[in-house]
Amino acid sequence: MKEFLAIGDLVIRKSHDGDLVFKVVSLNEGTALLRGICARVMADAPLNDLVKVDSDYEVMQEEHFEALKRKIV
Repeated sequence: MKEFLAIGDLVIRKSHDGDLVFKVVSLNEGTALLRGICARVMADAPLNDLVKVDSDYEVMQEEHFEALKRKIV
């Protein structure tokens, strides 16, 4: 991760092909604790696996999850 990360930033994980958007909850010695934005999930990841995203990406993922929910119901 070349750019500076801060608590509260939105990120995706390269190793999981950007599957979910997470918010950075804490940073500790090269690792970030993450909380899922659209799914109830917590994860940790090395900082070099994270890519900072903007809120447009978050909106896009929320729309994707809503479309999936409509298919299920």
